[in-house]
Formats: sequence, structure tokens, C-alpha cells
Amino acid sequence: MTKAVRAHTLSIFLLVLAVLLGIAAFRPIDHDEGQYVAAVALMRSGLPYRDFAYLQTPLQPLIFAPLAWLCEGWLFLALRAVNALCAAGAAALLFRALCREGGSSRNAGIATIALVTCHAFLFAATVARNDALPLLLHMAGLALLLDALGHARRLLSYMLAGLLLGAAASAKISYGLPAAAIGLFALLNMRRAGPMNVLALAAGGMAGGLPTLILWGIAPDAAWFGIIDYSLKAPLEWQMLNQRAYMVETPLSAVRLLRFLAQGPALFALIMIGMSRLQHGKSSMAKELLNFMILAGLVAAWLPRPIYAQYLVPLLPALFLRFGLMLDDLRWSRPAITAILILCMGVGVAETAIRIAPNVTSADSPILSATQDAHAIGRIVRAAGTTGPIVSLTPERVADSGVPLDLRFAAGPFLFRTRNLLTPAQRAAFHVLNGESVAEGLTRHPPAAIVTGQESAPSPASPQGLESPLIAWAKAHRYRATVLPSGAVTLYLRRE
Repeated sequence: MTKAVRAHTLSIFLLVLAVLLGIAAFRPIDHDEGQYVAAVALMRSGLPYRDFAYLQTPLQPLIFAPLAWLCEGWLFLALRAVNALCAAGAAALLFRALCREGGSSRNAGIATIALVTCHAFLFAATVARNDALPLLLHMAGLALLLDALGHARRLLSYMLAGLLLGAAASAKISYGLPAAAIGLFALLNMRRAGPMNVLALAAGGMAGGLPTLILWGIAPDAAWFGIIDYSLKAPLEWQMLNQRAYMVETPLSAVRLLRFLAQGPALFALIMIGMSRLQHGKSSMAKELLNFMILAGLVAAWLPRPIYAQYLVPLLPALFLRFGLMLDDLRWSRPAITAILILCMGVGVAETAIRIAPNVTSADSPILSATQDAHAIGRIVRAAGTTGPIVSLTPERVADSGVPLDLRFAAGPFLFRTRNLLTPAQRAAFHVLNGESVAEGLTRHPPAAIVTGQESAPSPASPQGLESPLIAWAKAHRYRATVLPSGAVTLYLRRE
């Protein structure tokens, strides 16, 4: 790799990182973030599944656990920043991989910009969810594998590629399907890839899956529920309770998938790749692998219901690597192709710009506001001399308070709103309370405080809002209400 490519890669990394950090500062808080912030915070005292519920494969809280101590008091902010760092790294790796595969810096840059302007990428990169870390790991593994295929690398390269791809699946289960597709492709092409290389790839993949297997072995029932059962059953139950069964049905799911693909250049890239395959028959092994993985990524995006933008993220590495490799075949002298690509980029950016514009205009950072609320919670609870954990369906607003979160609320609203998924014995074993069991659970172990205000929207399943049982219990037990600095959150403090 030339000095110019290294310099361009570093420049892309720094530029993308600066943009993502700016967006992260002003992006509204997504209610998915709470469970991921809580999981890292709770690593100070326990492990996923065994000690608190976690609804994904466990690598992210394991890797980010040091932040719970290093960034205490600023963990929510740090997790958004680290996710931006991971996503910027993935963009830089895309550029570097395309250059190493023989592409021009110009075309590698176009493919990288196309990736970065996808709404799915921008969302994953600027919230404290578990999307950016597996994106980085998967992109790194895929780039290393392409390099090994093209340059006859040693077994160690294949093993490391497998390790990174397996680790991505250990950070987010939806990366398991693309990783499995790579394994299947390698088996089908064992003669071309080399049997020992395929074995090394498989050994690395198994090593990357060890964190999941180990924690599964420690708490098998809770791990199975968090990784498999919850995603298969809970979203369907919630949509049925809210009389929105159409959200999980095929017609609307197809429309939503196309909609999210069109929020950026992903759909354009898919169409161009399809047209390229019709025009050019034979292709290299690397391109065949990427085509195979694009299909797997589309299936991975299609399977969860309802479909959301972030489900497209496992598709993006293979899609834009393949798109970048075919750019030399496109006739950029045709103004229509260039204009359509630029328009698609603008659509992806516009989706994010609309979300953050009100906060940018008012110079209001939701992440800083949430952190200030958390610090206020800590001051109030400590000043009152009240002991015990804090209960909240928005753990991200508690994690930086310096007061422990009640581990029964580690999953935020997602297990609290379930009805019939868990038996009473399972709820006890998995450290979970739901709306049905919350009154008895809080009475048995009264919290120091209850924080509400962000899950109050009414719905058919919860006409008075998800937090209404918490508020009713707090008032019945004479907890004192205090509005926090943001004005959007209320702290109910136990009277001593």
C-alpha cells in the first residue's frame, strides 16, 4: 500500500469521524439505546444473561466494559463516540480494501462516500446501539479475506479473517447469516480456496464465536431467550397487542425494505451490480463471494419483523465492496448515472439532516441533556441519603448518575412491555419484571428512586403509557417527585 493510499485512508477516517461525532451530538435519543448503555454499565458488577437480561449476542458489553470505569459519569456520551469511531474505521477500511484490490483512489472514494451517505449507516454510527462494532469487525474480516483470496496469503490471514467475522456475529446475531454464507461459499469452492485455508477460516470463525458460547454455557436458558427466543416472539407479540399485525406481514415488509434501501445509494448499488452481472459473465472468486454475501445480507435484513433501517447494516460491507470493484466498468461520462448516484446520496443525508436539524438550530444536544439529567439524579439521591438502585425504562438516563441501575430493568422497555413470553419462574431466573409483575417486584425490593418521562406515549397495548405502573406505584408509596433539568424527565425519590 502506497504512502498516498495511507494518507487518503487516514484523511477519510478523520473526516468521517468528525462528521459522525457532530451528528451523534445532535441526534435524538433512540429508545433502543438504553439496553446497550445499561449492559455496559452493569458489567461493573455482573455478566450478561447470568446477572441481567441482554437481548443480543454478548461481545459488545464485554469489549466495551472498560468504558464503564474509564468513562464513569460520561458513559452514554462515550458509547456514542466509540460507535462513531468504529463506523469511521469501517469506512476507512472499505477505502483501503478497494485500493488494495486494484481500484483507483477516485472510485474507492466514491464507494466510501456512497456507504457513508446511507441512512442505515449514519443511524448505526451515531447512536449507542450495537451496530457499529460488528460493522467494523465484519468489514475488517471481509477485507482481510478478499486480500487473502487475491494474494495467496498464509493460513494466518484466513484464520484472522474468520476470527473477525465470527466476532461480528458475537456482537450482533444478524451478522451470523453473512458469516455462515462465507463458510458455505468456502466449502463450495474448497478446491479453489485450498482445503487448509478453508479449515483455518472455519477455526477462526469458531474462535470468534467463543464469547457467545462461553456465556451461553454459564446461563444457557437466559442466553437462549435473549439471543433467539426474544427476537422471534417479542416483536410479533408487541405488534399484535397494538393491533398492528400488518407491520410484520410480507407486503408492508417488502415496502419497508425497499424504502430503507432507497434512503441512500444502497438500492442504486444493488441495481448497478445486477446490471453488471448481466453484462459480464465470468467474474473473479472475490466478486463471486461478494455476490453470495449480498444475497445473504438481503436475507438477514428481510428476516426480522418489523423491518427497520439498522437491519440493513450487515448488508453494507459486501454491497459497497462489490460496488466499488465494479465502478471501473461504469461509464461515468453518462451524466444520468452520476446524477442518480448524487441524488441517492442526498436522500440518505437528508433523512439524517431532518432528524437533527431542530436540535442543531436550537443548539440543544440530547446526549448532553440526558447526561445532565443523570448527574442531577446522582446529586439528589446522594443528598437525600437514600440507598438502593434506581428503576427506569430509560436506563441511558440513569447510567451516568453514579447510582446503580436496578438490574431487573437492564433491557429498558423491551421486556417490561411483554405479556406472555416468560413464566413467573423464568422472570425470576432471568432477572426481569414486566407490567404484570412490577408492583409486587418493587414492593419486595423498593428502589431508591424511579425515573420516568420518556416512555409515556399511549398505545392500544398500554393506553396510559408504559411507565404508568411505575408512576402509580411511586405515588402510592409516597415517593417525592422532582422534575430534572431537561424538563422532560421526572425523578421519584423514596422518602426516608
